[in-house]
Amino acid sequence: MKFRIVTFVMLLAMSLNIKAANKNVKIEVDVSEVPHLENWAMDAKALMLKWYPRIINLLPTKGQEYAKTVKLKIKKTDEGIAYASGNTVTVCSGWIEKRPEDLGLVVHELVHVLQAYPGGNPGWLTEGIADYIRWAIYEGKTQKDFHKPREKQGYKKGYQISAGFLLWLETEYDPGIIKKLNTQMRKGQYKDELFKQYTKKSLDELWKNYITGNSAG
Repeated sequence: MKFRIVTFVMLLAMSLNIKAANKNVKIEVDVSEVPHLENWAMDAKALMLKWYPRIINLLPTKGQEYAKTVKLKIKKTDEGIAYASGNTVTVCSGWIEKRPEDLGLVVHELVHVLQAYPGGNPGWLTEGIADYIRWAIYEGKTQKDFHKPREKQGYKKGYQISAGFLLWLETEYDPGIIKKLNTQMRKGQYKDELFKQYTKKSLDELWKNYITGNSAG
């Protein structure tokens, strides 16, 4: 009986923690332009509630304030995919009508909401971090799933290219480097020299090792 009571208390505590985490943010959904996509929006909302606390834990910064309300708007348009502006995530209806399975795009955009970077940070790294969370963490892609362009400074292409590079850096050089870069970007103190500070190699040296298959050393 004692074991059952302890187990019940533990499960109740876990349940309360999950609910509390979800209540840290309110997701407001707007499908007024495309009411037929309400079910997709509700699934996206559930995913955002689940991943909001996870992203905060993946990209922690001491003292950082996070949005308490995020708006999810489905816009009636055939142009574009999705974008984040302030605390609003906008998804283009044409994209999800063609690819309704692509819920992961809201994870990428939610990262942008939580990044809350000031101006002046490199776009390739901003998008790379968001795609790292989306593809390497949420989608569970492995290193071999990321394309590696052979040109010099190919990391500047951003998105999945940069995400694969960041995954490699986490594995080969400095577990936690993404957290540290994210914090410096939030503080407006990013500079390329941080890569050498964290890994003992310059950004371009790291990229060369990445595309040639050289490991740390």
